[in-house]
Amino acid sequence: WLQTGLKWRPRTPPRQDSGSGSQAVAMGADGHAEGEPPKKQLKTTPSPGKELGMTWGVPEGGPVLAPKPGEGVLAAMTYQGDDVPRGLLASGQVRTMRDGSGSDGEYFGCDFVRRDVLVTNGRDREFSVDSHGFTLTADKVEHIDYFDHEHVLKDYYPTCCELVKRLTGASEVFAFDHNVRSKRLSDAKEKIKGGSAVQGPAFVVHNDYTVTSAPRRVRDLAMPPKVNDTLRKVLGDQPLIDPSTVEEKLKGRWALINVWRNIKDTPVKKLPLAICEGPSVPLEDVVTFEIHYADRVGENYFAGKSSEHKWFYFPEITIDEAILLKVWDSRGAAFADHPAAAGGGGGAAAGAGGERSDLVPATFSLHSAFEDPSSLPDADDRESVEVRTVVFY
Repeated sequence: WLQTGLKWRPRTPPRQDSGSGSQAVAMGADGHAEGEPPKKQLKTTPSPGKELGMTWGVPEGGPVLAPKPGEGVLAAMTYQGDDVPRGLLASGQVRTMRDGSGSDGEYFGCDFVRRDVLVTNGRDREFSVDSHGFTLTADKVEHIDYFDHEHVLKDYYPTCCELVKRLTGASEVFAFDHNVRSKRLSDAKEKIKGGSAVQGPAFVVHNDYTVTSAPRRVRDLAMPPKVNDTLRKVLGDQPLIDPSTVEEKLKGRWALINVWRNIKDTPVKKLPLAICEGPSVPLEDVVTFEIHYADRVGENYFAGKSSEHKWFYFPEITIDEAILLKVWDSRGAAFADHPAAAGGGGGAAAGAGGERSDLVPATFSLHSAFEDPSSLPDADDRESVEVRTVVFY
């Protein structure tokens, strides 16, 4: 959720790998490069006061060729440095304050570093929310003014709930929050009609929830909305989820899933969303990042770079497509035996021989906006919306 265009102060200047660059390369069946791709030298000007989301470098010779399905581009992602404390639970050392408009203050304990990764064009692959943590789907809907807060809540939230319910087979889906993103409009400090500020694309590798904050957020939705809650104007003091049922719901399988959509009539050609395949994330590289609001504390996961990460994106995504992005699953295999998961649906049935029979491979998917090296310099700015939903199976 780190917004672009906000000042941050890392403990050391952002670093960029020597020879960092971008190139379209052929991919193997496992999503990795076939052989060592050549690199183009980048011109960079990193500094301690650099703003997230600024252009970090332009490949010499201009943009590279757009990758065909199954090919990839070599691009820089913003990870956490080696000295940032790892851990699935909060250390208290990595944090920020978030105000009522959704904007962050200074970041403490972070060390934002740029590392090259291969981002594969995933349009020739079938992805599933259960196995990979995300999926792309055709979804032609009646579009609204996404910069009008009331229209999004009343008209688009139900559309997202129907889509998620249809694709996941869930019994109940509740939409509870959203962000509209545009770097240009965020830089201009534009606001949504009747809502919060337009946010910039998030240029840090992250996941929206943690093993602690995911069940806490669901329980929060069974309480009167808080100051920063999007639905406060609609619900008043009425909880979104019936408080008498929430604990029983948390004993079953539940998930937090975002619906991400391009909201311009033209395809996304700049600053697209990259998603890391859920099972490719080693938990030892995860960093817990605390977000302090006026009346609650949230958590995200950041991460250090890992050679195991498998990154994908969907070039030129249109307004009639949507990405379902899973940011937590109570039946995700990676956290099945984690003690902190016990209070949020972590325990479940075992099959013959004591093996869990109800688990799915992906618990969550790291994601980030990134600078696609195949984008043309004059490409239109990306405008997008993501709606957050809680899903009960």
